[in-house]
Amino acid sequence: MLLVVAEAGFGGKSLLLGLIVVLIDPAQVFEHALALGGEVWGDIHKASSAVGHVGHRGSAWRPGEKRNLFWSGGATLLREGILPHRSSNLTPNRARANPRHNSYSFPKSVSDGIMSGMRSASHTLSALDWTVVALVVLIGMIGGMAVVRLSSRHGALSYFASDRNLPWWAIAISNTATYQSGNGAFVMLLVTYGLAANWLWWSAWVLWMPLVAIIWAPMWRRMRIVTTAELITLRYGGRPALAARKIYAVVCCLGFSVLLIGYITGFFAQTIAPLVHISELDILLIFGGTTVLYTMFGGLMGVVVTEVLHFIIVLAGCTSLMFIAVAQHGGWSRILARIAATRPEALTQVPPVHSPAPTNSIALLTILVLALQGVFFAGSPTAGEGSTAQRFMAARNERHAMGGQLFNCFLALCLRILPLIGIGLVALSMFWPATLARRVAPPPGMTVLRDPVTAWARVIQSCRLPNGLTGLLVAVEVAAYTSTLSALINWGGSFVINDLYRPLDPKAGPGREIWVSRLTSLLLFALASAVAILFVKQMIGWFMFINSAMVIFLLPLAFFRFFWWRFNVWGEMAAIVLGLPLSIGIWFVLDFQNGAKHPMWQGLGLLFALSFVVLIGATLLTPPESKETLAKFYERCQPPGLWGPIRARVRLSEPATPAPGRLLVSSLLGVLACLGLVLATNALFVADWVRAAGGLVAAIGFGSWLVSRIAEKPASPVRSESRESRLAC
Repeated sequence: MLLVVAEAGFGGKSLLLGLIVVLIDPAQVFEHALALGGEVWGDIHKASSAVGHVGHRGSAWRPGEKRNLFWSGGATLLREGILPHRSSNLTPNRARANPRHNSYSFPKSVSDGIMSGMRSASHTLSALDWTVVALVVLIGMIGGMAVVRLSSRHGALSYFASDRNLPWWAIAISNTATYQSGNGAFVMLLVTYGLAANWLWWSAWVLWMPLVAIIWAPMWRRMRIVTTAELITLRYGGRPALAARKIYAVVCCLGFSVLLIGYITGFFAQTIAPLVHISELDILLIFGGTTVLYTMFGGLMGVVVTEVLHFIIVLAGCTSLMFIAVAQHGGWSRILARIAATRPEALTQVPPVHSPAPTNSIALLTILVLALQGVFFAGSPTAGEGSTAQRFMAARNERHAMGGQLFNCFLALCLRILPLIGIGLVALSMFWPATLARRVAPPPGMTVLRDPVTAWARVIQSCRLPNGLTGLLVAVEVAAYTSTLSALINWGGSFVINDLYRPLDPKAGPGREIWVSRLTSLLLFALASAVAILFVKQMIGWFMFINSAMVIFLLPLAFFRFFWWRFNVWGEMAAIVLGLPLSIGIWFVLDFQNGAKHPMWQGLGLLFALSFVVLIGATLLTPPESKETLAKFYERCQPPGLWGPIRARVRLSEPATPAPGRLLVSSLLGVLACLGLVLATNALFVADWVRAAGGLVAAIGFGSWLVSRIAEKPASPVRSESRESRLAC
């Protein structure tokens, strides 16, 4: 009976959930699917009565003949006005009078009327497509649940820190998969800003990623803590430190983690909406529910195993789509020629980009502010101090933490986005952003795209794909979404257990800790689901908020905590309490997200400047931490920087941290290697072989030099700790 609904184009969803009661009457099947939120073409009774008109056998629609009706008759039904354009409320006569609207319309927020009825119908997910999606979900669940016993052996340490036994390659792939939540985000940026759009995140990432590898990754591992909030009571002393730790845990768990989950869910829902006609609530129940299940029971180890599997699926699926899309749209030369003829500024490789519409331009000041932000981004809860740091704390030793982050640089900055840039350029050759259309009329052959977040799905719809491949591509987005979701749930839950629950119940055994952790994961997901459904709407504004504005007030903490002994708990408290409210107020309430009113750099620069003034002022107006507390922290962490008085007091016989000059040279080599890598990545797609070759030579040369410097110094006794000492902390 399930195959009957599958024949109607919604069976895969029913097959996946097993929730739909299958009715034999096709008309009732359609009505039931419509009640679940699926967008259905018009009234089935009109379609049935018109079957003879479009050449279909007989006047009754039979399930076994679905493909003939949809594939050979769908376009005719729309053209004749029998099936109206749902979102535009066109009557049949108006539909005939305006051929531009003779296309299937998806929900209004993502509808652009860009594909023919036949093409849209052919990309309704079949039973085989949904089976592929279900298999990917099943693979993730099996991978996450396979390590349930390992993740609960030693309580919270196993659940949130994987017994401090993660190898470098797992750290790298897991962190890269965590960043992969929205493949459609990269395509959206390219359609909006052009090829240089990558610099809206590269500007910061080419700086913070190598800096984290050289400086912060070893320190996070050396401190032997479970969460970044635990650092606060190690760095500062007294009751204010205990209060600051709890406040920071609440902000990270119920603030950053919830907002991030809400953002990636909203993005995921809008990205796949043209392909999968289900609501955000359905997405949360289907994909979020299964992710929460294996995250609840598998802990960090289950998250990492699943992310490794998902990364392979994501990379393979996106690469396949890129080659198919390029081949079916005339080849690479014709795609670039169409872009050059319609939007020549979109092929600019490096900002600034001057577009006819200000909202589609990238100012040089924006890039400079983002680069400045990147220097401090090691302290961001969405980067070096978020789930990234959680994996460093779980590393086998410091070298595995450093090696994992260096490999992560290559995977995150280059490998994972290569196919997405190709897909984005295909989309650039086809679509005209609505923000640009308000200033410049779209050239012939270009389709106005109301919401660029749907560009990824629209490229899929424009291709002739083998049966089942559309399901694989939807599964790619599912894998990317669930990888990030599981990481954020586990990361957010770690604060509740380690920093809030443990102090209240210090005698809790491993079994109780594990069950409280699981229930916390479930509650966290429920709160984030409400945020996703109620608040996450405008995706460009949210993209910049999540990646920049939300965290920029906290960024100086990364330097002050580790590099300046005088910084105290009151400066920390000021950043924690004021950071998120100020970011939300300036970005959304004062409307700094609106590029037409305020260039992007203004809101970011304002928050960054406020942070320095507030944090330094609060620190200098209050007394310093005790020398005993600072000495204990320095002995355990051994940070570089302005620690002269404390360093003289501790007098370590064998410092684990290299000399400041050596750190600076290594950091510079890492930044230059990453810069060469991204320059070569963009140049590759426009056949700029001189820049591509120069970038690759720089990446390989500086990268090899950096690795040789790291390998020179043997691991200290602190770094090569035994398994017993890993579990003892």
